Amino acid sequence: MRMWLNLASEPFHNRRAWIAGFGFLIGICLGVSVMLAARAQSFVRQATALSERVRQQEGEIRRLRQQIPPPVAPEQLSPLEREALRTAAQLIERRIFPWSRLLQDIERSLVADARVTTIRVAPEESAAVDVLNPGRAPVRLSLTLIGRRLEDVLQVMERLRASGRFRDFRPRKQSLLEGTEEVEYELEVTYFPEPRGSGA
Repeated sequence: MRMWLNLASEPFHNRRAWIAGFGFLIGICLGVSVMLAARAQSFVRQATALSERVRQQEGEIRRLRQQIPPPVAPEQLSPLEREALRTAAQLIERRIFPWSRLLQDIERSLVADARVTTIRVAPEESAAVDVLNPGRAPVRLSLTLIGRRLEDVLQVMERLRASGRFRDFRPRKQSLLEGTEEVEYELEVTYFPEPRGSGA
């Protein structure tokens, strides 16, 4: 005869395993908490160090700003300093003079029976040079134009004037080229790298 035991009436309890598992979970939670707290503390220290560095740099910036001398107005300069500044500005103008633009402006004004043989550039004495925006001051040009007829030369001059970049024409010399019927015409004119309205 077989005997049947009802285990449901007397369930098995393994308290040691349950306590060990619970303790393991608590240990993991505590370890993670300690690690997070340590990292948070590290971030706090880094933020404090960065804030201190920023405060030091701001103080250094304020100190350097106090050492910057106030701007000097032109009238505060001595005559020698003003002349040196003007000379330096003119040197800058000459170095960055827009030759390609000048040649393009002249070429657009030429006619079929006229040509330019010489170009000489000198700063316009009466023009103020902007040191902060060099390359825009007007300059004085000496041109030599050659045309088959005088009308060709005059037509080139009129087209230069109409472009708005050439003003104040001053004829210097007119002659016939030896052995030809061509006319050689020398003149001075003021050239504006920046466009200007047309005028005499």
